Amino acid sequence: MYKRRVRILFWHPTDPAKARYATTLAESLGADWLEARSEETDHDWPDLLIALDCHAAPPIFRAAHTQCKCWPLVAQDIWEDAVHKRILGMIGGLHLLARMDRSGAPSGAAAPLGKTSAPD
Repeated sequence: MYKRRVRILFWHPTDPAKARYATTLAESLGADWLEARSEETDHDWPDLLIALDCHAAPPIFRAAHTQCKCWPLVAQDIWEDAVHKRILGMIGGLHLLARMDRSGAPSGAAAPLGKTSAPD
C-alpha cells in the first residue's frame, strides 16, 4: 500500500519544544511507518501537518496534498501522555491500512505497535 513512509510536520503556535518532542516521539515509536519534522520545511514535503494545542488549522502555507489535523491537547501535566496516545493511534491506523492489502511497513518489517527495537 505504502511506497514510502508518511511525512509528518508537527507544529506548535507558541512552544517549538513541544513540536520537537512530538517529532522525536513519533520517530522513536514509528520509524518504519513515518518520518517527522518540527521545523517548517519545503511546503511540498509533508503529507500531514499536525497542529498541537490548536483548534483550527494554522496560518502556514502548505501544498494542496498536505492534510491538516489539529490536536487540542490537555493540561501540561498529562500533555506528554496525550501526545503519546495520539501518535500510537496514528501508527495503529497505518498498521490497519497495510493489513488491508497485506503489505508491510514501507521501510521493511514493522516492529509491534508501541515497541522499538534495540540495537544488537
